[in-house]
Amino acid sequence: MSTNAHASLKFDSLDEEVRFLRGLISVQRLADEVLEDCIDRQLGLSAAVDVFLSQCARMIHARGAFVQLLGASGPVLTRAWGNEYFDVTKWAAYRGAVPLGDQRTVFVSALTLGRTSLGSIGFLLPGTFDGGGKHVLALVEAVAEILDSAVLSFIALSEGHTAVERLESLSEAGEFAPKARIGKYELLHPLGTGGMAQVMVARTVNPGGVSRLVALKRILPRLATDEIIVGQFLDEAKLGMKLNHPNLVTFYDFGNSGGAYFIAMELIRGVDLDHVIYWRHGPLPPELVSSVLVQALEGLHAAHETKAEDGSSLGLVHRDLSPHNVMCGFDGRVKVLDFGVAKMRDQRTVTLPGIVKGKPLYMSPEQATAERIDRRSDIFSMGLILYEALLARRAFDQRDDTRTMESIVNDALERPSGLPNPLWEVIDKALQKEPNDRFRNALEFAQALREAATPMRDHEVGALLSQRFPRRVSEVQAWEKTTNSGKTLTPDE
Repeated sequence: MSTNAHASLKFDSLDEEVRFLRGLISVQRLADEVLEDCIDRQLGLSAAVDVFLSQCARMIHARGAFVQLLGASGPVLTRAWGNEYFDVTKWAAYRGAVPLGDQRTVFVSALTLGRTSLGSIGFLLPGTFDGGGKHVLALVEAVAEILDSAVLSFIALSEGHTAVERLESLSEAGEFAPKARIGKYELLHPLGTGGMAQVMVARTVNPGGVSRLVALKRILPRLATDEIIVGQFLDEAKLGMKLNHPNLVTFYDFGNSGGAYFIAMELIRGVDLDHVIYWRHGPLPPELVSSVLVQALEGLHAAHETKAEDGSSLGLVHRDLSPHNVMCGFDGRVKVLDFGVAKMRDQRTVTLPGIVKGKPLYMSPEQATAERIDRRSDIFSMGLILYEALLARRAFDQRDDTRTMESIVNDALERPSGLPNPLWEVIDKALQKEPNDRFRNALEFAQALREAATPMRDHEVGALLSQRFPRRVSEVQAWEKTTNSGKTLTPDE
């Protein structure tokens, strides 16, 4: 643990100093847990960095984060996390606290091993900071030193004369990971990490050498013994096995292997809607937005209509919709995913006093005030996503969770200039404060949107996305090459 940063700081109170030290201890404990887990399971450095980065970002309330490791000829590992678009290549060259001029600050620290530069780590935080944010920067620098030690542990397992050569050899070995397994699944590459679980590209090899690529979701090691978390995870798996629609992610399997709970589901070859919205080439064509949202609404309607074994409605509500869990495939197909906090009929949106489930930016008024919700709450959330997709800004965003929820509950939304009236009428109806004034269901919403803007055809959507995200297409193609001598199943097989 770093003591240099602590020794050079002056704190205004004992409480402030204690909070800082607790943050350091939490990061060190996290690093130890991640390192132990990834070495024990042979998950590799890429998976370890993915978990470490996401969990550290949550600890310091960052909106985005990145790590970039350098080899002899340039970056050999880049991992990014968060809800905000940022240019890793540009920010990786920063050092210290850098105000961005839009009420955001990026804190960047070098990763080093002695005199050798290993790269950089950075965190994006909302707001500006008095005194240059010295306490935040000191914590980021301490996080960097802790990550240095973790990287050193992986370098020690590789071959090469210098640290940079060893990083190169790790990269050439294939995404920094040996052939680790969870049950019958061979883990290949990390996709991302949330508060509860990590998702990785995995491969299952069946009799005869036939293999399938899947997205494997596993509970984070520090939560694997938490009965409440495990229960929520298994509830998500059981619910996912009931869902069946072309615009919902297919669940294949779930279980426990060596204490690691996992869910195996369909691997989407594409990008999430958030990346599509904030791609830097101007506003999205309404026809593209219509195609994506219509498909998502049709999948959501199927989930809302899911029946229990006795034929009765489950009254399912997603309640955590956002552009991040609307996946846009390079084949033009759209999938709604992440029913991790979905609830059945008659369940409230709060589980403990004052703790509201869902993302504040996309909550309905009744969800923000912890009232009983139904499918019309999801209609409101999809209205917010439609607004953002068309305008590349969030409808009620106040840069603060509490004020954002207050705005969703109380503020009227004005029609943006330049937005065609038919599309505004659809948004306005979806975003009515009173549930009874919204669309009755997601299919009605989809039909109104289809009439307001004719959707692109699937192959047109796929071609446009493939053109706009060539790097992601290359990553997907690399997944497809990670097969043994046997045949790999396509998504339709």
